Amino acid sequence: MRGTGGRFTTATIDHVDILLTPTVFQPYTLTMIPIDLPVVYQDHHLLIVNKPAGLVIHPTYKNADGTMWDALLAYLAQQGGDDWQPPALPDDPRWAGAPPDIQEMLREKRLNKQWKEDGLLPRPCLLHRLDKDTSGIVALARTERSRRHIVRQFHDHSIVKRYLALVQAGAPAWSQPRTAFTVSVRRDGVSIEQGSGTTVLSQFDELVLDGPIQRDPDDRRRSIVGPDGRAATTLVKVLMVAGDFALLEAQPVTGRTHQIRAHLAALGYGIIGDKMYAPVVEHGSPQESLGRQFLHAYSLQFSRYPDNALVQFVAPLAEDLLSWMQEYFPGGLGVIDAGNTIPA
Repeated sequence: MRGTGGRFTTATIDHVDILLTPTVFQPYTLTMIPIDLPVVYQDHHLLIVNKPAGLVIHPTYKNADGTMWDALLAYLAQQGGDDWQPPALPDDPRWAGAPPDIQEMLREKRLNKQWKEDGLLPRPCLLHRLDKDTSGIVALARTERSRRHIVRQFHDHSIVKRYLALVQAGAPAWSQPRTAFTVSVRRDGVSIEQGSGTTVLSQFDELVLDGPIQRDPDDRRRSIVGPDGRAATTLVKVLMVAGDFALLEAQPVTGRTHQIRAHLAALGYGIIGDKMYAPVVEHGSPQESLGRQFLHAYSLQFSRYPDNALVQFVAPLAEDLLSWMQEYFPGGLGVIDAGNTIPA
């Protein structure tokens, strides 16, 4: 691991890339939880995992146990605490004139605050979510200061989340926009803006999808672009188009429920394998052979606490998606490094 000037460097450790600013980092743990949930990165303040598809993140009335949360709690319970201790601080000069017992009380109060702010939380704080059938990077904060530090970045949209999606033209009628939906396309250096309607995708296109997202009043399980929605923006890069399929990198600037799936459906494209936002597929088709949506959260980039270093955590392409591409979209493997899921 090395850096020059202010440039980023990349360290590769067992198929996990971590993009780091040039500084010295403490070693982290790379391990496996018994339910096959890889822990990508772990330190006192932060935990990054690579969630497999089919795993619910948090218990619900439909999935009371067997979730990612259960596995993480069991994993952390096995580990126990760590050896972190609050740093010794000199007395505040303003305490000098106070009686000794008051000075001791002030020291104890400050120490308790240090433990509260930088000691391990009783349970880690989940910072964002993925759908059950979406694989990839999930971040959790382990201390209160780390939680606040990262939540601020979510609020100001400075965190960069990148997904890979494989799509095909066609979407259910109910998914079409019910309010203004703006599509800005940059193609061959020229910007084009259009309203609703299917956009023909070309390789290397860059799109900005902008339309408010809300729950569908006809079915609360799904989301639509609608008049009562919250503002939502998704950036899309077309990495490759071949035959009926297009490989996309999607970057949700906001974090609405089912944002990528709903915005792509509003654009006129369904993600391969998506049983909700894509049209019903023919029996025996390549689309049917994929048991879940081709959507993988491959990268998460933000400033880490406490050193404020810009870090990027990357998850390799899930095995089921890799196998599907090898059989039905092999050309797509030429534009990404599937072992690190980085567009070439």
